[in-house]
This record gives sequence, structure tokens and C-alpha cells, in this order.
Amino acid sequence: DLHLLSRRQRQMCIRDSHAMSYNFSSGSGDALAYDSLKIYGEESYYAKYESDQLSIYRLCNGISTLCAGFALYIGYRAAYGTDILMCLVQIFVLNRIWEHREHRDHKANTIVRALVDCWWESIQFLKDARRAIVLMLVNSLVGAGDILLLFFLQAKLPESGIPNALLGMALFIMELGGILGARVILLCDRLRYRTVFVLTGFLVLLGIAVEHSGNYVIMTLGGFIAAFSDDALQVRTCLLYTSDAADDLIGV
Repeated sequence: DLHLLSRRQRQMCIRDSHAMSYNFSSGSGDALAYDSLKIYGEESYYAKYESDQLSIYRLCNGISTLCAGFALYIGYRAAYGTDILMCLVQIFVLNRIWEHREHRDHKANTIVRALVDCWWESIQFLKDARRAIVLMLVNSLVGAGDILLLFFLQAKLPESGIPNALLGMALFIMELGGILGARVILLCDRLRYRTVFVLTGFLVLLGIAVEHSGNYVIMTLGGFIAAFSDDALQVRTCLLYTSDAADDLIGV
């Protein structure tokens, strides 16, 4: 059916655009936040900022899971309306973030030129700092394992016999693991990145393994430690990107 195929293609384009938008906005947001702190000489606060940001994300994501029934009650239009409202709040907050440049190019006085320069600088960075690609890959491995595990647990937990009244709370508890991980990693600043990666990677694999236990308590614990590991590594990775030792990415 050509009409059905066309519809699927449109859906794929929408999903791809959403993924690109999310990655671009999240990366740009972190960079702009660091630059804003740098203007005031408070770069050392960046790790705390990243931890706070991930904690807020996990908390809101967990609350939204608990509110899924309420979203169905008010309807999809009102639910998307609240999303638009949150975006307006984000725009208001982001207006206080500035890009710090030591040498400003007066030619980049248009949005199009600024975007082209941004893409070119990103390509040059990946070309010159190849270890950064390795850093992205190892961070993505842990993150993908956590995301996929939490996604599958939403379907696996009901099959394991968990009471319906406890399902939302179990999903919320798993999100709390990310908050704890983002906090604990701030206390482990002496650990090398390799050590953090090995530990978090092992814990994510452990979480994936206990998914097959069939016990919803153990499965929830597995999701908790996977989220813990994901956000812990994420905070350390973001800090490493902006550190003065970025030229020795894997060796720190």
C-alpha cells in the first residue's frame, strides 16, 4: 500500500528529525552552560550543574510516568499543550545563556552563517580530536544499554507478576537510580575515566542479566543500577569534554 508506505516514511523522518534535534539541543545546551559559567569564572561548578540537570530530568521523567493515566484522562491535545508550555519556559531560561568566544568573527552575523560555522568547527574537532569519538562511543554503549533495559522492563515487569498498583512506582524507583548516580559520581573525582567506564559498564550488564530472573523486585533493582551507572558516566563524560585534559581523553 503506497499510502501506508508513505505514512511510515513520514513517521521515520519525524523520528529522525526529533533525534537530531534532541542531540543537537542537548549538546549545545551543555556547551552554552559551560561557556556561561566560564564568563563568570565558575567553571568548577559545571560538574554540579550537569548532575543537577540529569537529576531534574530523571525526576521529571519518573513523575511523567506516574502521570501517564492523567495524560490519557485529559486527552492528547491538552497533554501536548503542557509540552508547549514547558518549551516556552525553556526558551525563557535559555535566553540567559550566552556563548563565550575569545575571538569573535564579525562575518558570522547571520543565523545561517553561524550554523555553517558551527557544523564546520564540529567536523574539525572530530578530525583533530579522534579520541573524542572513542569517548562518545563508550558513553553511548552504557547509555544505550540503560535506555533499552528500562524500555523493555516496562513490558517485562507486568509479565513477571508485579501488581498493577506497583508498576508505576517500580518505574519511578528505577529513574531514582539515575539521580543517585549523578550525585555519587561527584564524590568520586579521583577515579580515572577508564575505571568509571568499566564499573558502570559492568553494572549495566548486570542489570540486563537480572532482567531474565523473572522476579520483579530483582528486575527493578537491575533497572535502578543501570540508570545509576548511565547518569554517573554521563556526568563524568560531560566534565571530561570541557576539562583542560581533553587532549588525553581516555587517559584521565
